[in-house]
Amino acid sequence: MKLSHLTNLPRKRGFTLIELLVVIAIIALLIGLLLPALGKARKAGRLVVSMTNIRSIAQAGAVYQADQKGYLPIIPALNQTTFQVANPLQWCTWSGFGKPSSNFWMGYAGGFYDIRAENRPLNIYLYPDLVGGRVPGQLQSTDQARTNLAMPVFKDPSDQISHQRSWPFPNSAANNGAISSYEDVGTSYHWQAKWYDQLRYDPRFATAPPGFPSRFHYWFEIGTRRFKIADSFQPSRMVWLADEWADIVTNQTDANARVRNGYDDINRAAMGFMDGHAAYHEVFPGPITNSSDPNVILNNRALNNEKYTLIFPFVN
Repeated sequence: MKLSHLTNLPRKRGFTLIELLVVIAIIALLIGLLLPALGKARKAGRLVVSMTNIRSIAQAGAVYQADQKGYLPIIPALNQTTFQVANPLQWCTWSGFGKPSSNFWMGYAGGFYDIRAENRPLNIYLYPDLVGGRVPGQLQSTDQARTNLAMPVFKDPSDQISHQRSWPFPNSAANNGAISSYEDVGTSYHWQAKWYDQLRYDPRFATAPPGFPSRFHYWFEIGTRRFKIADSFQPSRMVWLADEWADIVTNQTDANARVRNGYDDINRAAMGFMDGHAAYHEVFPGPITNSSDPNVILNNRALNNEKYTLIFPFVN
């Protein structure tokens, strides 16, 4: 068969190099436009999870209050065998709720900060089937046995690094960057304790009355009693739990400090309020000033502003 007639057929035209480069450039442009939007959507989704978690904890706290004569699940660190309070007083901000802490805390400070899951009082309100009795495996001495117990309501999706072992320095080499707060102390969220600092600087509470082992016990008792009536005058502003970043920012000595959190935002924190709502607010740096004038503390915007308050508005 002769093939000469095939030379007259039309040939298919391919893409030129310029056309391919134009297509690649358009695809790259679209990816460049889409990636920030995808990143924002991912961040928004993680924040939704965190806000939902905090609302669940805060609402459980309100039920706990009703059952416990107004007290919140803010308790001192107890010996997990004798349940005795140490003297001088020891406390940690993860005592109220969360899964078992990591093995590190078993041998730290006599084990007072190694709070068991079934001894964190709010847990039974969120995981009644899990902590109604003994928690399987939580008493074992290995990190693996402890971390196998999952309580996702206490986990912030942005929680990547625990700061509890070298408090309050953010992202320092002394912190264990390979472990989150959730895996380290059992929770990404903590009850806040600025109210304790407020009392310790007030000269009217410098001496404990009879019946208290120390003034530290006195401050703790006064503060937890004040929470019993805090929801009657400022429930939408009074914060009782927050992520680590709230404490980290408010502990900065530089008023112009800029701390980047797990969501890649500057000076912002997830907070839970007395009325049960959650919010993601700007937080202001600056520690409590050691002053005998309570108004100095009350006017510190890091602790008390139009969005939130970490301290009590009265001093009597």
